[in-house]
This record gives sequence, structure tokens and C-alpha cells, in this order.
Amino acid sequence: MNNKTIIDFLYEYAKAPPVSFHMPGHKGRRDLYAKAGYGDFLQNIVTCDITEIPGADALFCPETTIRAVMDNYAEQYGVLHSELLVNGSSAGVMAAVTGCVPVGGKLILGRNSHHSAFSALRLGGINPVYVRPETDPHSGLVSEISAAALREACQANPDAEAVLITSPNYYGMLSDIASLASIAHEHGMILIVDQAHGAHLKFFDNDAAALRDEGAYVPFPYHSAESLGADIVINSTHKTLLSFTGTGVLNICSDRVDITQVADALRMFQTTSPSYLLMASLDINERIMRRHGQALISVWRDELARFYRKAGRIHGLSIVGQPRSSEDAGSVFPMYRARTGLDLTKINISMAGLGMSGEQLDRELRHRGIISEMIHGEYVMLMTGAGTVSSDYDRLLDALSDIADNYGLSRIQNRKPHPAAEFCLDCTSVPFEAVSVPLYSADGMVLYDPLIVYPPGTPIACPGEILNLEVISYISDAISKGEKVSGVDEEGMIRAEPLR
Repeated sequence: MNNKTIIDFLYEYAKAPPVSFHMPGHKGRRDLYAKAGYGDFLQNIVTCDITEIPGADALFCPETTIRAVMDNYAEQYGVLHSELLVNGSSAGVMAAVTGCVPVGGKLILGRNSHHSAFSALRLGGINPVYVRPETDPHSGLVSEISAAALREACQANPDAEAVLITSPNYYGMLSDIASLASIAHEHGMILIVDQAHGAHLKFFDNDAAALRDEGAYVPFPYHSAESLGADIVINSTHKTLLSFTGTGVLNICSDRVDITQVADALRMFQTTSPSYLLMASLDINERIMRRHGQALISVWRDELARFYRKAGRIHGLSIVGQPRSSEDAGSVFPMYRARTGLDLTKINISMAGLGMSGEQLDRELRHRGIISEMIHGEYVMLMTGAGTVSSDYDRLLDALSDIADNYGLSRIQNRKPHPAAEFCLDCTSVPFEAVSVPLYSADGMVLYDPLIVYPPGTPIACPGEILNLEVISYISDAISKGEKVSGVDEEGMIRAEPLR
């Protein structure tokens, strides 16, 4: 029996927490809440852990206190209606899909969609039409869904009810939501945007507008999906803003959406005993962003500018989106000119030029007390948030400089992006059930879980697609080379269903 349990780990973590470039966005900054006037809430968490008692309102039938928070979020994001999410943005994605696409209907979605989207397909008996995202030519990472790819899918599937786009993706790559919205609406479809990693974008929009009004340089030309024509947008406020882990908001932006239908679907995916602590943290997040958001975003923007400027001088460090010309190298935000479709709050770095893998770089950072969000091939992604402070960036810069100095520059080499594999697979309905079968014997079977090779991180095969020997050979080869493959267990088994 292992005597060390969750609370033991949390106590140890709290005694000496690392510098966090990992979600949640508050980064454990108790002082941030205290300065905003919510220190008492943190001191009284156990007392505040209630259920639906009289006067507290009810999430499934909000009329008073909870309704007020929903309305405040709708006002902040400039949308028609907002729903609070206490089962994560996953619940929001599933509700949006099943609330807009009938059983047996069609959904057009990116192959880089979240697992919750695949779950929605399965639960709703929905037929997928997968669209392949572009690949960034410099890094080899998955980038945006192009307008041309979506138009082709819509024209080939005019009976689809909705489109689901993930933007920004895990690496911060942004799709052109305005163009995608125009195409979806032209074909009579609803556009759902999984903006789980971009709850902050609307506030950077506001910051950009304020800078423009002052005639100042606008370093972050962000555009939130709410501002660009999306019909439903799902935000994980805990990832980059200040609510607690597991919270978010679902925003309904247009009258193309039946609000009641989506709200009813959401009730199927959220607990009937919602945590008032989580909902209170959503309330606090909205209040802080309304009252202090402009100042928080301004500091966030300036600290990022300082980081990128200094990081660009570290030998051997490669940053996704870094300038390709000497003209860009001197700008405050060189990455902005190089790539406008990139969320710069997500810092993607590599020291592959020094012969380091992503795992090695992450290990070196952890050794120096810095925890990253994710490793993807040779890259490490560091997620900043509203709670990231100046000293965090300084620690990161010092760590990267120290790593570069220790590894030297003797192994610098020109690296080509990881080759992206593209297979054209037949597709059918996503299986409701599956059996475990050896990968080598799965030819002709319908996939249950996505098969993903890292990098670049887009599924090689998605749920509902019919496997063939070409895909099986590619996956087997990746495993033999020691690459990380999701969807295949340690014994070489996958989950699939025989084709009927």
C-alpha cells in the first residue's frame, strides 16, 4: 500500500512550488486574489463549499446569483448568452456539438480536435467529416485550418449542420476565424470554435483597441472568435485567466444557435451538484478582469515583449515564429511580423540546434525549478497566464541562458521539420463500442481512439476512420524509432471495431 496520497503531494508542492509555465493561469498567486479584494474567499474555502441551498441559485435553472455571473460574462465577451462550465471546456464542446447537430447528422471538424469532440461524435451518433490542418513550414508543427480546406469540405458535404474549429491550438496557432465563419455561414452551417486555449484573446482585443485609440503601436493584433463571426465559442478560463481548474464559459454569439437546445445539452454533461467554489472562482475571475483586466493585460503584454526581445539574443535557442530577416530582428515583437496567426502568450522553444531533444530541454528546465506545459518533439511549450509575473520571465531567461552556456554551440545544425504524414482513409460512423486488438491485425477495422504521433501532434487516424496497412506500417515504424504514439498501449494494442 502506498501511503503517499494526493494531499501529501500537494503539501510538498505548496512548500516550494516551481516557477509555473503550466496551466492554470493564476499560477498559484494568492497575492493576486488578495490585492483584488478576495483574500477572504481563499481563507474561507471550506465554509464556502456549499451545495444548492436556498438563496444560492441553481446552475440547472439559474435565476439570481448564478444568472448574474452568466450575464456579466456575456457582457464582457460581447455575446448574446454565456453558460458557466464546471466540468471543463470538454463539457462545453460536447454540448455545443450535440446541441447543434442531430443524431445521425454531420459535423465538419479539424483533425486536430480535442478528445471531447470525438466523444461528442460517439455520444450523438454524429458522422464526422475531417479537415486536415496546415503544417507550419518552419517548425513542422500543426497550424491553422485553411479557408480553402474548409470550403472544399463544405461544398462536398452540404448536408453538414455545423463546423468545429480549434483555435488557438495547443501551440498557439490561430486560424482565420473571420474567413472560416463566412464560409460556414455561406453554406448554412453553424461555426463552433473550441477556444479553450484562448480565453484571454477577447481581453487582448480590448487592449489592442485602446492602443489604437491612443495612436500607439499594436503588438498583439489578436482577434477572439467572439469578435470574428463564430456562433459558439468555448473558453477555458482556468487555462490562462484566473478561475480555478476545471472551469470555463460557453459563449453563444449569434441567433443562428438555439440557446435552449444547447443549454439543455449542457445539462447532460455537467454535474447536478456543481461546486460553488468553482463557480465562485468564475465570478471572481470575471470581476477581476472587468475591474483590473486592462492593467493585467498591459503588464502581460509588456513582459512578453521584454521576454521575446531578450530570448532572441540567446545563442542556440529557437522560438516558433522568430524572424527570418534582419529587418524584423530589431522590432519589439519580431515574431509578430513573422507570423500574425500566432498567440504569443504561448512560448514554443527549442534547443535542437544544440543537440537537445524536447525531453532533455524540459528536464533541464525542471532541474532549474521551471515547469513547462507540454513537450512536442524537439519543442517545449511554456504557457504564460494572467498570473505570470516579471520574476518568472527572469527565471526562465536565466535558465535558458545557463542551459545554452553549458551545452555550448558545437552541435548547431540545420534541422528540417518533422515530416507530416497524410493518409486518405475511408470514414464511417464513430464506434459506440470497441475491442482491444493488436495494431498489426487492425487492417480494415474502424478506429475508436485517435492515433497520434508526436510531433506534430495531429492524429494520423481519427475515430471512425478505417485503418489500412499503410497507416499500420507508419505507426509501427514510428514506435520502433522510439517516437511517442498516443492510442497504442505498451503491448501494441489499439481500440477498434470490425467494419460492419
